[in-house]
Amino acid sequence: MQINVETLSSVKKKINFVIPAERVSQEVDKAYGEIKKYAAVKGFRKGKVPMGLIEKHYGDKMAEEVLKTLVNDTYYKAVADEGLNPVSFPVIESDALKPGEAFNYSATIEVFPKVELKEYVGLELEKEQLVLDQEAVNARLAEMQQSMAQLVPAQEGHAAALGDFVVFDFTGSIDGVPFEGGAAEDFQLELGSGRFIPGFEDQMVGLKAGDSKDLNVTFPEQYGNDTLRGKPAVFAVTVKEIKVKELPELDDEFAKEFGEFDNLDALKAKLAEIQKEQEEHRVEYELKERMYKQLVEKNELEVPETLVDRQVEVMLEQSKQRLAQQRLTLEMMGLTEDAYKAQFRDAARDQVKSSLILDAVAEKENIEVTDADFDARVEEIAQSSGQDKGSVAKHFANARAKESLTLQLREEKAADFIISKAVVVERPKAELKA
Repeated sequence: MQINVETLSSVKKKINFVIPAERVSQEVDKAYGEIKKYAAVKGFRKGKVPMGLIEKHYGDKMAEEVLKTLVNDTYYKAVADEGLNPVSFPVIESDALKPGEAFNYSATIEVFPKVELKEYVGLELEKEQLVLDQEAVNARLAEMQQSMAQLVPAQEGHAAALGDFVVFDFTGSIDGVPFEGGAAEDFQLELGSGRFIPGFEDQMVGLKAGDSKDLNVTFPEQYGNDTLRGKPAVFAVTVKEIKVKELPELDDEFAKEFGEFDNLDALKAKLAEIQKEQEEHRVEYELKERMYKQLVEKNELEVPETLVDRQVEVMLEQSKQRLAQQRLTLEMMGLTEDAYKAQFRDAARDQVKSSLILDAVAEKENIEVTDADFDARVEEIAQSSGQDKGSVAKHFANARAKESLTLQLREEKAADFIISKAVVVERPKAELKA
């Protein structure tokens, strides 16, 4: 057998095979021998069909089986012998299989790139100076106050404003014809919540209990119901009641509602502590992002598109999960899955590059994940998710889950190593480079 490997790029190889006629004939005879055992041709019992008829009726089946056998027997051995590390299944191209003749085929694959590290020690990085903002604590306190608010009937003659809750009846129609699902009674809506289509809630501002009004709106082009997309509609609304929020006083009694606090000062101190932790995390995260960006810029690397495809799929699923937690969808954000993949493909490519570079750094610097590292992360996951550590540990006892977490920890340790060897300059947020 002859094998020739063509280098199409640093991450794409084409392996060409020439399989001798003798080997082809052996596999053809073997395939026909198996086919003869079950071949069914009218007028002949199984196992008694003449070979000429088997070749006529089962030639395509024979070629399929022989091709599969020859590829399986030669491709994987060639990959191992040539020291190739594929990241994708091969794309097979072949000549027609002809008994008694040599068989030619090729397998095109993407492989992991060989990373040649150029610059990763002594990077010059900017880090934002940590400045704690009391206004952020006050804003969080205001959110908590809002969450404890009570809805009470508005005073007579009160005009609805953003933030008010309006109870109303409505009927929607298009060209004067009501549409399915476009009507309700005693519906309660917070104005400004964005629950209704654009323009609906804004037109209710200023209405009073007892008022009726026709609201003219247009359904978005990305609306979930395709029969309504992009169509103008009229909603006849009648306001029955307006409710306003009554906020509790910010005092010691308010603080006690949250369990562990004796007074308002203790609650504020805890909020300040949480805000400090969040800001520290954000600053460290952004420092790492700047490091990743430099790492990719200073260590040029071509990556297989297969890995980019996988990464963008991971990013898509993560984004969909985050949106679902907020009761949102891609469509509500004006995106389709294909549009998302196109928009974030470059970001996915950079993530693949930085991951491969970090792996190379870990290899060069002998960075390993210890049992203590692994156990600490399992403990961290258990605490953050509110799960029992034993159940989390059981999940990561699975070989694939354990390998995935180990690779993640190894990359994180490599990133920490690079930052520890970098020249880090702290600057005020306003002075940081874009």
